[in-house]
Amino acid sequence: MAEPTTTGGISLTVIFVALLGPLAGPYALIAFAALAGALWPLSAQTTATRTEGAWLLLRCTLTAIVMTGVAASILERQWQIPVNEALAPVALLIGALGNGWRPVFSGLSAGLSALAGKVGGQSNG
Repeated sequence: MAEPTTTGGISLTVIFVALLGPLAGPYALIAFAALAGALWPLSAQTTATRTEGAWLLLRCTLTAIVMTGVAASILERQWQIPVNEALAPVALLIGALGNGWRPVFSGLSAGLSALAGKVGGQSNG
């Protein structure tokens, strides 16, 4: 006796992938690269519970997903790297940064304050 098979679910999957694949492709790429990057801080951090580890993974992944588009477009404007080629490495690096955003933001604020001091000194002198 032949086993019962259904092709409805497979057919719908093929149709959705064909229709939405070009639209969802970059988003899936960003999500998987961000998740891969977020596994590094998770492996380095000692968490007391699985829930803390899951929140760390989720926080790092979502941060990378949100910031990847902006960072990739800045790379394209500064160094002419196409956005489509920069999405995966940028998402991976942002996810891998994990909880290390405090030194990055302090460095940016120090650089901006130094720049403001130079611009302020030039306009006054």
